[in-house]
Amino acid sequence: MRLVVIDMQERLCPHISGIEDVKRNVVKLIKVFKVLGLPITVTEQEKLGDTIEEVKNVLGDFKAIKKTSFSCMNEQEFLKEIMGSKSILLAGIEAHICILQTAIDMAGYGFDVSVASDAIGSRNEYDKQMAVMRMAQEGIKLTTAEAAIFELLKDAKHEKFKEILEIMK
Repeated sequence: MRLVVIDMQERLCPHISGIEDVKRNVVKLIKVFKVLGLPITVTEQEKLGDTIEEVKNVLGDFKAIKKTSFSCMNEQEFLKEIMGSKSILLAGIEAHICILQTAIDMAGYGFDVSVASDAIGSRNEYDKQMAVMRMAQEGIKLTTAEAAIFELLKDAKHEKFKEILEIMK
């Protein structure tokens, strides 16, 4: 599985409803994917500033894919990066724009797409609710960060289980 973190940027985050919960869950997902050695892709919408510090700090060395399209699937660099991945977990902002359009387009390309509903946000909570409903109508799998993490682990006997539990606290 590949984690795709969409547009967690300085100019947009302060305006997102419930941003502290979104940030906390995005950071958890990144930490777990790093521990498990799973790929992470980060995007930045042009002109919205850099990825926020909380995300940068846990990512370490990374290169964000710059984009102008709302759907990440319309960006050649993004397509090259995700090729070879079958399952994708989306997180980031904004739910009703970039997350929604990317999820629908990915499903159309045959990817197994899930969205961590507690790791996405919009400026307006109603827009997020409508986006989640639309994704469900479009057949996108909806989950939470914690549910996705435990699905990755599958078993308490997983060699990284204790390390992951520390992240979950």
